[in-house]
Amino acid sequence: MFSSCAFCNASFDGDGGPSGLGVGRRIAFDEWKGRLWVVCPRCSRWNLTPFDDRLERIEAVARAASHGRIAASTEQVALIRWERYDFVRVGKPPRVELATWRYGERLRNRRRERMKVVVPLTVAAIGLGIAANVAAGGGFGVMVWNVHRLADWVYLTMVGRRRVTLTEPPICAHCGSLMQLRARHVQHARIVPDRHADMAVVLSCPKCFQEGAQLTGSEAIQVLRQGLTYLNLARAGRRRAEDAAREVDAMGGADRLVHDIARRELTLRSLRPERGLALEMAVDERAEVEELERQWKEAEEIADIADGTLGTSTEVEEELRRLKNRGGDQPSG
Repeated sequence: MFSSCAFCNASFDGDGGPSGLGVGRRIAFDEWKGRLWVVCPRCSRWNLTPFDDRLERIEAVARAASHGRIAASTEQVALIRWERYDFVRVGKPPRVELATWRYGERLRNRRRERMKVVVPLTVAAIGLGIAANVAAGGGFGVMVWNVHRLADWVYLTMVGRRRVTLTEPPICAHCGSLMQLRARHVQHARIVPDRHADMAVVLSCPKCFQEGAQLTGSEAIQVLRQGLTYLNLARAGRRRAEDAAREVDAMGGADRLVHDIARRELTLRSLRPERGLALEMAVDERAEVEELERQWKEAEEIADIADGTLGTSTEVEEELRRLKNRGGDQPSG
């Protein structure tokens, strides 16, 4: 088995887990066509594994994936989390439900990022405060013990000032200015239905404060991802992962949640804290799985060429048929 990416030459991470490949933390597989890939952690390209014992390895990966949790899916691709591995099932994935553990994972990552900023600022400020307090005879005591709130405010301000990355900034339909959006500006946006897409985002202009532009597709997703991150940070302590998961379950899935919010044409800041968090996770997972589907289509073209040179045999066809008809539990959502 190769140990580095055939496209960028970067070393694979992980040990392959149940695949037995010895490399890889994200493994993609297609039981219907007998395909198995290792996904490069650096360039995200899919590396097709050797054909020799691929079918047995696919069966082992599929068996492990059946005990995992689906993080997101489209009609063609499902992202499954199992222990410390990511499995990408292509072909006929089941319907997605955003699970509680997935929300918790995102929130823990966010808290770690926050602590990288808040803790050093707090320690430094407390040190200076204590020194000033001693010098002034105790007059700065209240300030020292409230310094963690100041550090939180600094971090939130940093996140709010992050520029929203778009291909081209929209132009306001009211004042004609270029809308240079920051994450904090998106809290005033509205999600609305769109005839040609699942939803659209109506943005308020940072200068004239009027609704001045509407985005759809990948740009709408990008705006929502950054804006909801800031908004949910600002509401820290008022929502839990479990509440957000129940919100999605009550709506019947992530897609229905998005459609319901669009139908009501609500602004982001008007959403309840748990619904705002649920929407962020739904949008984030959709973006990730759509990118996986794009990568799969590219890898499938290469696999068609590679496996086509090997020809087919009765034995291979029989093994593929066995894999397709194999029973077993599907991953729960």
